[in-house]
Amino acid sequence: MQIFIGEESGYQMLDECSLVTAPYTVKGEVIGVLGVIGPTRMAYERVIPIVDATARILRAALNSQD
Repeated sequence: MQIFIGEESGYQMLDECSLVTAPYTVKGEVIGVLGVIGPTRMAYERVIPIVDATARILRAALNSQD
């Protein structure tokens, strides 16, 4: 899980935004990142658990296809 607020993302176009991201893996290898882009004053206490749970569900679904 990573959180970037304002300029921390390194992308000038997102200076007024925040990103909450979580990677998902298949067989231990990161194949993508799920994230939410929102205002810098977003409800982090709600967004963080949703992003985390969604990434875990996606990871479980992708890894159960073996």
